[in-house]
Amino acid sequence: MRFLNLATALLVIVGLAACAAAPQESQQSPEIAAKSKVWIDALNAGDIEGVVATYSADARILPPNAELATGHDAVRAIFGGMIDAGIGGSIETIEISAAADIGYHVGTFTLVTEDGTTVDQGKFIETWRQIDGEWKISNDQFNSDLPTMASGGTTLAITHEVEDADRWLAAWQSESGRHELFAEHGASSVRVFQSPENPNLTGLLIDVEDMEAFQALLASDAGMNAKAEDGVKDATMSVLAEIR
Repeated sequence: MRFLNLATALLVIVGLAACAAAPQESQQSPEIAAKSKVWIDALNAGDIEGVVATYSADARILPPNAELATGHDAVRAIFGGMIDAGIGGSIETIEISAAADIGYHVGTFTLVTEDGTTVDQGKFIETWRQIDGEWKISNDQFNSDLPTMASGGTTLAITHEVEDADRWLAAWQSESGRHELFAEHGASSVRVFQSPENPNLTGLLIDVEDMEAFQALLASDAGMNAKAEDGVKDATMSVLAEIR
């Protein structure tokens, strides 16, 4: 009987271990949905710290046409740049789910200016983690639905933050500066902008006649060196193409 009891006990232990090891089924997550609403409401209210608070301290941001960036400072730079430019928007959920302390959110976004003009639309996927009982975004990847830039004339609007606004402006104001470099590579007309509230938030409105030549410049050593010399922060860069 003792052997039988021992065998029974072992079966119970194995059964409990199997139950504990079984993965929890993913379920719809109203908690993540509520947090996502906090995110978009904060963006539309111009509350950058409210946006930052929805991310984990080590969150990874994967923006289009820029390097991966990490942490709350990256969140401030990327989404703070949108807020400073007067951009808000809306999101639509395709799927939102969680299991245990991990969740994900897949959806679409539309970005608009203060007067309601749509400047971009696309899709996103986020992973969420539950940290100290609170859901936080741990990875955020998003990209545009707009067509890739093709050869031919078009207008680009580029915004980014720089390390030193005076240094960046000097490169654009000198006689043989960036205007000349861009003109030599298919972009003869460039207008320069700066945020009154944040001098290091800068922008360009570029008329590009030869997109292949311009893209080749941006990918070249000369283009990379110019960007580094001017102190442009890659993670904050946003590129919009005119819709015709």
